[in-house]
Parts: sequence; structure tokens; C-alpha cells
Amino acid sequence: MNIVMAGIDYRTAGIEIREKFSFTKKKLEAAYARILKNKSISGCIILSTCNRTEIYLSCTRGYRCNAFSVLCSAAEACEQENRKYARIESEDIFSYLCKLSCGIKSQIWGEDQIISQVKDALSFARGCNATDAYLEVLFRLAVTGAKKIKTTVKFSGENYGVCDNATKLIDSSLRRSGKILVIGNGEIGKLMALSLMKSGYDVTMTLRSYKKGKAILPEGVKTVDYAKRYGVMERFDCVVSGTLSPHFTIEKEPFAQLLHKPKILVDLAVPRDIEKRIGEIQGISLFDIDMIGKDIILESHAGKQEEIDLIVKKYKDDFEKWISYKEKMVI
Repeated sequence: MNIVMAGIDYRTAGIEIREKFSFTKKKLEAAYARILKNKSISGCIILSTCNRTEIYLSCTRGYRCNAFSVLCSAAEACEQENRKYARIESEDIFSYLCKLSCGIKSQIWGEDQIISQVKDALSFARGCNATDAYLEVLFRLAVTGAKKIKTTVKFSGENYGVCDNATKLIDSSLRRSGKILVIGNGEIGKLMALSLMKSGYDVTMTLRSYKKGKAILPEGVKTVDYAKRYGVMERFDCVVSGTLSPHFTIEKEPFAQLLHKPKILVDLAVPRDIEKRIGEIQGISLFDIDMIGKDIILESHAGKQEEIDLIVKKYKDDFEKWISYKEKMVI
């Protein structure tokens, strides 16, 4: 086995840098096709989220691979300019991935969304014929271990979701009263709408015309055509945007022309949905994912780490047994 990984995350790179390393599905497909032209690389999985972009490569025995160089090439980013942001995990890759999947490597300690993102990364890579047996088992067992951690270790009483943090931030200004527009009806948009409705807000979500009748939205949420978002924006006290769009969902010029501007704008996307210059408008508060995601590592986390480490070790042992068996079969 010869698995290497490298990446950038919120600990090494701000949102301006992480934006350069974000991947759309189309960009991922092209990246996998290019990477696997190298016959010394038998498998590749790229994990791209708001907090991080990481590449996992399964290589032939003895092949020395610069994983960060491969990632930069895939992201069309300059390796020399971004080398200072690189992170190559010193922890063994299985333990790291398992802990990452259960959320304790996230800005918000223990957040729930990352486990689905890791599973989706595996599934998408598989659909592109980019995985091999080693990466398949690595990711499957790491996710299984993460699920065990989530069901065994008590995280109660703490805040785990970026959507919950965003709602608390909005609460501090609107005090659970007002109308909020959520741009984007994907996973983040739906979670945000649910969190806001639980706090008592009147929530409207944008819906693109071609998705009408197809999208499954939270019960009780109102909808408006995405193309009409500027026309209705004056009705709202706050706008939250969390899409996978490569383009701004809110630009400064049309926003500046609004007579009644929402005072609070929350951007949950990487790359960002809301043009940064909007934050320069007087009276407007613009928050991005890094501002929302900051969390303090509590003393109670240290005790939970011991529980987590025991579970990780069990699944790591299973992974190593599988490797031993597979490599004996090859011999």
C-alpha cells in the first residue's frame, strides 16, 4: 500500500486561498481524468468542502508522489505561490480521515455535515472510475468508524453546525423576529432554512424555474424565483446564501441600488456567493464562513478525545488487517 495525501484547510489558508482550490463537479471529472493518466497512480479521491480541499492518492509501491503538486495542478493553482498553505498530515492517514469524518477536525468541533461530504466524495470519485480497492476500503472504514464515534461519544450541549452558528449570529441582531431570504435550495440551504424556522423566522428560499415541482423543500418555507431575487430582496431583513455556483449570487451594483437593503448578509459558500465589496456599504454587515465557523476548543473535548481515539484504533486495526490479507493474496 502506498497512500499519500495533501491539502489546505481553514488552519493553513483563509477563504481567499480556499476559493482557488474549490471544485465543481465538472472540474472534478476533468481532474480525475488527467490525474489517472499517470499509470503510477491507481486511485484518487478529492474532498472539497468549505473548510478544506484535500487529495488522497493510491500509488504503486515505491512511487514517490508529491500529492500537493498533483492537487495544485488539478485546481489550476500555482504550487510555488501556495506551498506555504500546504498541509501534509503527520498523523497516520486512516486516523486522520476517521477523525475528520466525525467532525472534530472542523472549525465547529463535532459538526455533522462533514461525514456526508466524505461519503459523497467517495461516491463521486467511484462514479468517475477514479478509486481503487485501497481508497475504497480506507474511506468506507473511516466513515464507519466516524459513525460509531457519532453514536457513542456524547456531544450533547454543544453547537456542531455552521447553520446553527449562523442562526445564533442572526439572532443577536434580529432577536428571532424578521423575514429571511435563503438563496440556494441544496443541502446547506435546506439546513439553514430549517435552523432559521426553528428560531421562529419567516423564511423564503429561492428556486430556479427549471426546478419548480422537483425540489424537496422544508415544510412551511416560502419560495421565490431565483431570477427575481433582487426584485424581492427589499422585503427581507437578512439574506443567507449557500450555493455551489461559480458566480456571485449577490453583486454589489444591483444590491447598492436597493432602496431598502437587508442589513445582514451571511455567505456560507466557498467560493463565495456574495461579492466582498458589499461589506463596504455603510450599515451592512457581511459575514463569511470563516467568521461564522470560528469555535473555541473546550476543555471537555480533551476527555472525549480519549473515547474517540479508542474507537479510531479499532477501525484502524481492521483496516490494517485488510491490507495485510490483500497484500498476502497479491504475493
